[in-house]
Amino acid sequence: MKDLAGGLKFVEQLVYVKTGKSLTDIQTAVLQESWDGQRKTYNQIAEEFQYSASYIKQTVAPQLWRLLSDVLGEKVNKTNLRAVVERRQANQSSTRCQKLIARLRKRLEPYYGGQMQLIATQKIVDASLTQLKTATHQKIVDLEIPKGYVPLNSTFYIERVPNEQRCYQEIINPGSLIQIKAPKQMGKTSFMVRILAHASIVGYQTVSLNFLQADKKILTDINKLLRWMCANITHKLKLKNRLDDYWDEDLGSKANCTIYLQEYLLLQIENPLVLALDEVNQIFDYPEIAQDFLSLLRSWHEEAKDSDIWKKLRILVSNSTEVYIPLTIHQSPFQVGLSVQLSSFSWEQVQDLAQRHQLNISIGDLAELMWLVGGHPYLLRVAFYHLAHQDLTWEQLIQTAASDTGIYSEYLHQHLWYLQQHSELATAFKQVLKAKAPIELEQVQAFKLHSMGLVNMRNNQVMISCNLYQQYFGR
Repeated sequence: MKDLAGGLKFVEQLVYVKTGKSLTDIQTAVLQESWDGQRKTYNQIAEEFQYSASYIKQTVAPQLWRLLSDVLGEKVNKTNLRAVVERRQANQSSTRCQKLIARLRKRLEPYYGGQMQLIATQKIVDASLTQLKTATHQKIVDLEIPKGYVPLNSTFYIERVPNEQRCYQEIINPGSLIQIKAPKQMGKTSFMVRILAHASIVGYQTVSLNFLQADKKILTDINKLLRWMCANITHKLKLKNRLDDYWDEDLGSKANCTIYLQEYLLLQIENPLVLALDEVNQIFDYPEIAQDFLSLLRSWHEEAKDSDIWKKLRILVSNSTEVYIPLTIHQSPFQVGLSVQLSSFSWEQVQDLAQRHQLNISIGDLAELMWLVGGHPYLLRVAFYHLAHQDLTWEQLIQTAASDTGIYSEYLHQHLWYLQQHSELATAFKQVLKAKAPIELEQVQAFKLHSMGLVNMRNNQVMISCNLYQQYFGR
């Protein structure tokens, strides 16, 4: 199992470095099941992961083997995967050590001459070779590709003191409600995962739902949205789906959802339930849906004041932007409970993250990076990952960061594509790029740009959030 984990991590790193993209979940699943050669058939993989067998055979597998053949430099298939990867790991370790040897020889060259130079240098190299191999291998293995949330056991998670402790204390309060706010890729999910882990430690049951996984037709219909939520909660609690038994069209979807939780789900569990709702801002584009849904969350929180059954429910809500829909003070769930705003990393946190990547960066260079990415957690991790992996030098990073070929190219292209699809947002962002000082924008546009992380907001004004965006989009 250890060989499998190490091998797959090595493959993921090579693919990310080569293409700037991560493997998909189904590609990872095919790799896992192919590691020992023909462990499972494609039909079995398709059935287990709920894909059609033809899709696995004709699309996923052929594309995956072509990709790996290109990345690893030799033909790869289901039967030889493990052998090819282990051979490449061994070759890469040897190559890195030879480069280190060459650097040592060059550094010592002025102090030796002729044959004496080679002998003396070789002795020094031989004495250090074992340590170099160990250190090099350790650095490769320990690095994490900066994608998705930061795992619980990760060395690279930076605590948001004192926010974690405040949430750990709040989540044990009956009927508690916590809102986590931050632009995209600022660490909301990583933060939420740790609250859920703490809740599990104290014996609570946890369910996490990500609104990015809901189809658009679900997000635009309150009845479908609430049924989707109830069905997912039921599934994750490993209970029988009894939605049709409790859903009465005459009562309305909000009442049906409330009754289903109160009279079925919460009665089936002994311990409190922490319900985590991630990327709730997906419904903000549909004002009527958002009003109904958010007011429902508020009503559940209020019910917990007098109802023992509702005291069991604790709610975590994560969103990338402020609510830009009209809500009265009695509708908004964010007028009650605990609200936590995650901000960019401080100077001390950036230094800490660099040290965890085993990087020795000067204060001047670190300040230059802070100016470039503004303390953005994801952008910092991408930079530190590539520097620690020795994919590029510091000078190359700074020179190419805002280009279409730099380490942020895919990230920047995604933002560019989104702006191109929303012309009114692109027009508003152009105003920010041209402005020499913070400016006011129409509220919805300001909130959306902030949710993308492109601008910082202060009072009613916005300004560009970091120099990377100024350089790239300013062109």
